[in-house]
Formats: sequence, structure tokens, C-alpha cells
Amino acid sequence: MKRMLVRDFIYDRLYHPVEGYFVKNIQLGALKNPIEFKQLLGYEDYTKKLAENYPENQWLTPSEVFRPYYGITLGNYINQQFRFTRKEKLRIVEIGAGYGAACEGVLYYMRNHQPQTFSNLEYHLVDISPEACVQAEKRLSQDFKQQIKKGNLRIFNQDFLNYKQHTQNNEMWFFVFLEVFDNLAHDKVIDGKQVYVENMKEFAETITDPLINEVYTMYQQFKQQNKNQDENIEDRFLFNTLRKLISKYYGNQKSNSIFLPTGALQVLKHIKSNFHNPSLVIADFDLLKNNFTQESINAPIVSKKLTKPHERLDYESYLVERGAADIFFPTDFNFVQYMVKQILGLDSQIFKAYQFADQFSQSSWTTTKSGYNPLKEDFGNTSFLVTDHS
Repeated sequence: MKRMLVRDFIYDRLYHPVEGYFVKNIQLGALKNPIEFKQLLGYEDYTKKLAENYPENQWLTPSEVFRPYYGITLGNYINQQFRFTRKEKLRIVEIGAGYGAACEGVLYYMRNHQPQTFSNLEYHLVDISPEACVQAEKRLSQDFKQQIKKGNLRIFNQDFLNYKQHTQNNEMWFFVFLEVFDNLAHDKVIDGKQVYVENMKEFAETITDPLINEVYTMYQQFKQQNKNQDENIEDRFLFNTLRKLISKYYGNQKSNSIFLPTGALQVLKHIKSNFHNPSLVIADFDLLKNNFTQESINAPIVSKKLTKPHERLDYESYLVERGAADIFFPTDFNFVQYMVKQILGLDSQIFKAYQFADQFSQSSWTTTKSGYNPLKEDFGNTSFLVTDHS
């Protein structure tokens, strides 16, 4: 195997045009029918219903589990921001759109509750997986065939870094990343040296790659800023006690070894270079428990979905054969927020998923008879980052 930077190795494992995990053997699932949450008794009934309908050897994303309400919630948020900006046309680009569950919900909301916005809306789905694009078109053709015919709903089977569109001043462009940042390629740095892979082994060398150098420098600045903020915390005893408890529970990670989100930097730079006044919605996992068993900060989970709903095969390293497993990282939302500010010059807010649902969904949509609401109470390790509008 030729020598490759870690980000190139991970990209090859996941996105190789023939043998990549998301190309040859995508383990993305879909529910045959949406869950009727109002008919469920509570938590146990919900988990039972989900287990009974969970597809074999496939993952389900929150947008699929809570279909169509996850997308409707997102649509409500986007519409509120769109109205605030007073732009004439709305353009939504969903990257890694999968089978179109979120898109379906957004379009349902716009068509039924915001018809004027719907008439001036273009929705683009961008996904590198041919199978995902085929399934998304099949699903969306059922209710939005006219939008597809008019060109207002388009599907692009390509890498987002190759996606470009002409923009106009009267348009608002929303870029939506739902469970995408966790699968973006990362680089690894050990003791301030970049890591490359050759013959399935790691080697370290002086940093010469411009992208790694930029992210690593940015990360050092971010850490220093956080350190200064930590020093201003009044209750030092409580802060140190909490930090020790977290370290004890999750294990210690070597601070000299870290996976850096160079793929995220590439995405942000692409947006900056090709789109004016962008708006972002990023939703992802902010914590992955298994990644704490590895020594590096921000280490990924490397896993293959097995038959049963919560059954999977975990690997000890990201050094796997091409297409063998998913490689996904926890998203450090505070660092992503820092990157968004540095690259795009945009302020942003971070919400836990339940906070986002509190503001932009109605409890009646997914509340069970006992009062348990899985849209707000399941997937507790997920967060949203949304950019502000002046």
C-alpha cells in the first residue's frame, strides 16, 4: 500500500469510488413506516417498537427514526431564519442526505405551512453514495415529483468538495450537515508531528502538510483560549473535581496524540470560496463513549453493523481494509464553532438536541402516552450548531 496521510487513508476506506464503505456496502437503513409515537405507552414501548422495526445490518439516523418530525423541526428553524433575513429565495443544500428523510420532512413543512417560501425554494441533496441517491429519489418522487421535474429538487451524486452553484444576492443559502462531520476525514498528530500510513502501519514526521499545519495551529490557539477561560472559573475545586471524575470514568487520553478535523476545514473553506453569506446547520454526535478507550484525543469508533438492532462489530484501530467498516468521530462542537468563526467569520450557537427540539418542534408530535418524548430524550449525545444572522 502506498504512503498516505491519515485523512487520505480514512477517505479511501470510506469513499473509494468502487470499494469504499459508503459506496459498495452502505449500511444506512430506513424504516418501512414512520413510528406512530402518540400510540406508544412510553420508553419501553418505544424501544421495543424501534427494535422490532430496526433493519438488519444497517444503522438508523435520528432523521429516519423521527421521520417526518425531525425534518419538520429543521424546516421550522430554517423558515424562521429565512424570514428574518428578508431574502426572496431560499436555497437548502443537504450534504450526506442519505435516503432523504430530513429533506422529506422539511418539504412537508414548507408545502403545508409556508407555501410562499415553498414556491421560492430549491433543495439540493448531495451524497457520494450512488445507492443513497437512488433511494432518496425513489422516496421523494412519491410526494414531490413535480419539484423534481421543475428542477427545484435536485440530487447530486458527488463529493461536496466538487459541488458548486451560481449564487445571487437575493438568495439565502443554507448548508445542512446531519451526522456528516463525524464521517469527515481526520488527520492524526503525535508529539507535534504529522502521521502517515504505509503498509497498514503508522509513521510520524515533521509537519509539512499545509492543511494539517493550519488546523493544528488553530487547535493550539483554541486550547489556549479555553485555558484562559478555565483560569477565570471561580469555583476551582468544583471544576477540578468534575474534571477528575470525567477522567476516571472515561479513562485517560494522551494529550500528545490527537485526531484533527482537517476534513471539516476543507468543507468550510469550500463554502467560503464558492458561496456568499452562507448559513450552517450542523448536527452530530458530541460524545462517543468507546472512543475514550483509545489513547488519542478525539479517536474514532470503527464499527460494522451486525444483524440485531444494537449489535455491532468494533475494531481496535482505524487501520482496516478498504470498505470493511464505518469510521466515525465525535464532533468537538466548541472547536467547530471556533473554526466557523475563523474561516467564515460567522458567530454561532450550540444547542443540545433536546434544546433545539424544545425551541423548534411541538411536544405533541412525538410525545408518548406516558409523557416520554424520544425526539427530546433519545440520542442524548447529539448537538446542533447553527450560525447567527445579523
